Amino acid sequence: MAVFGYGIVADRGFVAFEPELEEGAWSEVATKKYDDAAKENAAALLAAPQAVVWKLRLRGGIATVLAALGAPSVVELDSAWDSTQRRLFHRIGAAADDTDRTVRAAADRLAKQLLSGGGTGQTMFDLDDEVDFGRNQIALTQKDGPLAADAAKLKLGDVLGDVAKTTEALAKGLGRASGSKRRPPSRVLREAVAECAAAFNGVHSDLAWFLSKTPPGADHDRLAALAAPLEALLSRHEAPAAAPADPAAPASPPAPEGKPDGS
Repeated sequence: MAVFGYGIVADRGFVAFEPELEEGAWSEVATKKYDDAAKENAAALLAAPQAVVWKLRLRGGIATVLAALGAPSVVELDSAWDSTQRRLFHRIGAAADDTDRTVRAAADRLAKQLLSGGGTGQTMFDLDDEVDFGRNQIALTQKDGPLAADAAKLKLGDVLGDVAKTTEALAKGLGRASGSKRRPPSRVLREAVAECAAAFNGVHSDLAWFLSKTPPGADHDRLAALAAPLEALLSRHEAPAAAPADPAAPASPPAPEGKPDGS
């Protein structure tokens, strides 16, 4: 497979290319019939026209970059998690003064197992630790968990549901899968751009092969029209030419000659 140099295209270059998939020759490639099916299973494209496969590959690569660029701010996700933890603290705290002794006992057990420090110490944790803490809270209170009955007694289902949502949203924002450490946002974007570059390279390579095997005529012209925007994208992101050597700079000394055998 030929490599066309899409690794030098920045994220903004791929994003800016998206409207071109609805212009010129690419606008004539109708993908609606395959859009939804392809999202569920790429094998659905085995029966699709080749140009449809190309267009969906390019569009999918760009979508990956857009998702990485448009991911919610980790600061916002952390703020939502902290807010939910404070709500949980207040709900448990209110139950600690209930007139029912069994409610107070349940609140005491929940406070010891679900809260940290004075009750909101978990909001000061490292972000990865907040994810781990939130998942532990849910594990303890979900059905068949050791604190499920206590949580039900205090009617904490709504706030614990929000704990689960904000915890998993934070985990996703950190680029974490269950049980793993985070992928920094910069790495997520870098990987998205690399995936997009691979898609563009694959499509361009296919087009180049078809062009080389197609005689002049209408088919060749259509293939060339599909390839033209890709070639233009590359031309806009050419690597800078190396600076010419300074004629005033001293020449490098010649490499020493090897000694003749036996010397």
